[in-house]
Amino acid sequence: MEKHEFRENLRRGFTLVELLVVVAILGILGTIAVQNVKAHIDKANETAAKSTVQAVSEAVTSYYIKNKKMPSSLSQLVEGSDDDPPIIDGGEKAINDPWDNELRYEQRGKRFVVISAGPDGEFGTEDDIRSDKKK
Repeated sequence: MEKHEFRENLRRGFTLVELLVVVAILGILGTIAVQNVKAHIDKANETAAKSTVQAVSEAVTSYYIKNKKMPSSLSQLVEGSDDDPPIIDGGEKAINDPWDNELRYEQRGKRFVVISAGPDGEFGTEDDIRSDKKK
């Protein structure tokens, strides 16, 4: 009877191969899940950058309407004066994109553009997000 019970106990457990297969499957599923989450985070950051660029662009226009001149830099939008509060609340971080890069402001007369360097952090590349481009 002892041998029969011993064999019965062996059959109830998992073999090392079965455990390795389960771990491998879980690893593959985990990798797929992480990649999908990362893709969603990247898309959310891109959407947030577009919103930030648009909001800062509208703040530049508000500054122009209020002061009858264009701001010399974006920092003027977050700095208030004794008489007036800042146009954009939140300090210097408010003029940064989701990747914590400062937005660029280029002006030619009354025309201007606000630019985020995008995820790569470099201006002038394909992933830049600009206020003068509708995507």
